[in-house]
Amino acid sequence: MNVWRPWDADDDEYEERSLIRELLPASLHAPVLAWIRNELRPGSYGNVDMDRVHELQSALQVSFRLQERYVDADDMVRLIAQKGDQFVARVLDFFLSAYETDQWGNTPNAVDSLKWHFDSAASAADVALQDGVFRLRRRVPEGVDELAEISRQSAPVLAGQHLGKAWTEAYALTPNTSLVMTESIKAVEAAAHPVVSPSAKKVRLGMITQTIKDQSGWTLAFPNRDDGHPDHKAVLVGMLETLIIAQADRHGGVAPSVLEAQGHVQLASTLVQWFSSGVVVREPTND
Repeated sequence: MNVWRPWDADDDEYEERSLIRELLPASLHAPVLAWIRNELRPGSYGNVDMDRVHELQSALQVSFRLQERYVDADDMVRLIAQKGDQFVARVLDFFLSAYETDQWGNTPNAVDSLKWHFDSAASAADVALQDGVFRLRRRVPEGVDELAEISRQSAPVLAGQHLGKAWTEAYALTPNTSLVMTESIKAVEAAAHPVVSPSAKKVRLGMITQTIKDQSGWTLAFPNRDDGHPDHKAVLVGMLETLIIAQADRHGGVAPSVLEAQGHVQLASTLVQWFSSGVVVREPTND
């Protein structure tokens, strides 16, 4: 996120300006609505063809209850704004999804312009390339995106696929948090299975965790003190059980919040990396 820094701003002011804020901060309303107006493609008289309105209605599954053949662009923007920031964000997301990079990988000017405003306003949302088109997503903190990509690429193919789906969903504009948890757990299962239970055909995360708890020798390839602390096996088991417990909605509980889902996909990424890279090991025992 590249927040513009005034020439006379000290580090404290710049840090304050860079704090991630709400989805559409007040300073973002005017440029965002102006961008939407442009995307409505008004004609020379400032009117929007109803075909364009119908596209929005079908995609967003909403009716603006307009019967005329043309509608004034400014009136249309007001109708959109009246439905609230979340709806405005969905309209942005719909229009963004029509944009792709050109053959040289360059971002269209319209997308660059919108992204600049979201970055400068320190919005909680971000404009990003996803599955070949641009979309609006929840902003990922600096460095987290790199962790996600490194974890995905270093993992076995199946684990990487599940992890990629979990990350994409976790930072979607309206994420399915239950799906985030399901894909996160499947990613860890795919990475841990060949390490913990290589001969088993199908194992669940609970079975993997129980096997590690029951068998001696499991640890992490990290040093500890002479007195055996920290207990790396306990750390590993605690992380695995944290993921299992978080999927309470599978048993009639409440689905995780967005914050919980994002935290758990980050946890799953670490576990996938550890199992895939040899950090999780079993030392020789007499078992």
